[in-house]
Amino acid sequence: MSTLETRFEFGANWRHFVETSLNEARIANAVKSLRDMLALDSLRGRTFLDVGSGSGLFSLAACRLEAQRVISFDLDTESVRTSAFLRERERILDHRWTISQGSVLDEGFMAKLPTVEILYSWGVLHHTGRMWEAIDAAAAKVAPGGRFAISIYNRVERKPDSSAMWWKVKRFYNHAPAFVRALMEAAYMANHAATRLITLRNPLRAHTDQEGAGRRGMDFRHDVRDWLGGFPYEFAAAGELFEYVRRKHGFVLERLRTGDGNICNEYLFVRPASL
Repeated sequence: MSTLETRFEFGANWRHFVETSLNEARIANAVKSLRDMLALDSLRGRTFLDVGSGSGLFSLAACRLEAQRVISFDLDTESVRTSAFLRERERILDHRWTISQGSVLDEGFMAKLPTVEILYSWGVLHHTGRMWEAIDAAAAKVAPGGRFAISIYNRVERKPDSSAMWWKVKRFYNHAPAFVRALMEAAYMANHAATRLITLRNPLRAHTDQEGAGRRGMDFRHDVRDWLGGFPYEFAAAGELFEYVRRKHGFVLERLRTGDGNICNEYLFVRPASL
């Protein structure tokens, strides 16, 4: 099986999250996370494009922030169904939140989408198998003066090369039978709890959290599956990605949030109004 044929079932994971774990407190924290990342208190009157909408949670957050129009799409048909389910549950009109199935790498599909004032793609473009092309395609849909908010896995450049190690782990997870996947998830969560215990922190906090305050409204169990299974898997150092977007697209970096290790770096770029 080739790399491009190895793909995690993101939609099934996020459908389960919406059906079992999504509550009003998590939605409120997703709204706060989106507001913080975009550096905007409100999206009133703005168009919002969610590239790789997953569960639909952040498209919903954009609606809660009064975006004039929300457009979301995902490659995974189960993610599309989940977003539609969430839209129906929240009684949001179709013309205000449109949802479709498509790929950021499909030139024909992308050509049909309008340019928008805000493009949001959190933890998605590095799962396409052609990350740099995906970044180019997404950037092209940002209107002059618009915001381009993305997050991309960090490249860990020190030795040992943990980025390369996780590529192998993720690929193995996707080829493994269900019971092996379950064992890998349990081992990961146990290691997380042990690390917190060693550092004198509550080892069960992530497991018992019902609000997702530190997880953008998400929950630990589904995040673990997304992390272990997230394949294709690419990454870039913060400076590497900043220089690429600045030089190729002329965007200005408004905000950068980085962390240690393989976690996502968050970028908020702005396309100058003169371009």
